[in-house]
Amino acid sequence: VMEFLDGIAVTTAMEIDRPLPAARTVRIAKQICTALGAAHQAGIVHRDLKPDNIYLVKRSNDSDFVKVLDFGIAKVGGATSKLTRAGQVFGTPHYMSPEQCAGTNVDQRTDIYALGVILYEMVSGRVPFDADNLMGILTKHLYENPIPPRELPPPTDVPPALESVIMKALEKKPE
Repeated sequence: VMEFLDGIAVTTAMEIDRPLPAARTVRIAKQICTALGAAHQAGIVHRDLKPDNIYLVKRSNDSDFVKVLDFGIAKVGGATSKLTRAGQVFGTPHYMSPEQCAGTNVDQRTDIYALGVILYEMVSGRVPFDADNLMGILTKHLYENPIPPRELPPPTDVPPALESVIMKALEKKPE
């Protein structure tokens, strides 16, 4: 618990240093991928991955050691319950995958989409889809393609390979 007192959420890191430099974004992203990989291998889908649920703590000389938190609405294995039934929508709208927005079944790819949203926000300082209301956000996730980060005003310095990974994670069809 004490290490979290010295840490910050990725949301806070983005408020301090917006947008985050590409090298820092990649360092953080690799650790998020490792954490998600372990969860997915155990049959756990987070379903509410967002910057507030990713904490950066100091570990040895690394001030960006990643902790993925809040598996409160996670789907475990093949479990079926009121929380995981198709047709119900759970998650944070700006970070929800198209399949979450539609209320259909989700798997680990829903976390990959959310990671794409987070990476987009880290490199550009904004989420790929925003609207004045919940339905507007959900509709954009379902039907609109995001503007590639390097095409956003003001110009963002995003390496093409990183932008390619982000755009691939934000594909509408999970396959």
